[in-house]
Amino acid sequence: MTRRQRRILTFLAISLLICVGVSSGWSYLWQRPCTQITITGTEYTDPATMYGLIDSTFSTQLVVDRLQRHPWVQGARAICYPTGTMRVEVLERRPHLLTLTETGRPAYYLDEFGYMMPAHTQAIFDVPLLRGTTNPYRALSPVEDQTVRDLLVLLPRLPTEIDRLISEFEVTENELTMIMRVAGADQATVVHLGDTAWEERLHKLYAFWDQQIRPREDRMVEVIDLRFRGQIVTKENPI
Repeated sequence: MTRRQRRILTFLAISLLICVGVSSGWSYLWQRPCTQITITGTEYTDPATMYGLIDSTFSTQLVVDRLQRHPWVQGARAICYPTGTMRVEVLERRPHLLTLTETGRPAYYLDEFGYMMPAHTQAIFDVPLLRGTTNPYRALSPVEDQTVRDLLVLLPRLPTEIDRLISEFEVTENELTMIMRVAGADQATVVHLGDTAWEERLHKLYAFWDQQIRPREDRMVEVIDLRFRGQIVTKENPI
């Protein structure tokens, strides 16, 4: 074996020892148990409640499972870093409706997928009210009423100009009624949307309001009925 070959073998052996040492050290660091937890992503849920759910658990899987029991948590991800700190990222649910009881008190929020969240929260959400639903509050369970679920799917698709017209909804025998309160107007308008084609009818409503009602201050419309194909039936209250 030449001198050059011995140098190469010596270099390879030292490199191998270094790689094994680094690999072992890195593996040890990643296997080091976490001793503290940091939660991020909580915008309107109470962080103290989140930490209370975790208690003294430092297993990433258990932490995720426990946090996802919180009705306002849509998802969570946890990573335990070599520093001994577990970083937890929380994705909160976004409400789209606030349901009311028969007496008009807040019952619970509903997100886009129909999941229920308690109405008592430290944040205030500008979302439409919903009356007429008989679904009792159940944590971590989506609402069963198909009419309500169809409405929740529709709301995120509506453009801003239509969304601004919506104040309340009421479900009656699978038909949808909307209360429209336009900013700056004193009177509310009842809009009958029926049981089908809500998106099409809401676009028709906006076009009618923008062209026929908004430009005329002397026109007060109490009821707009969109349940008749190709027709808009109104009941007006002359000033």
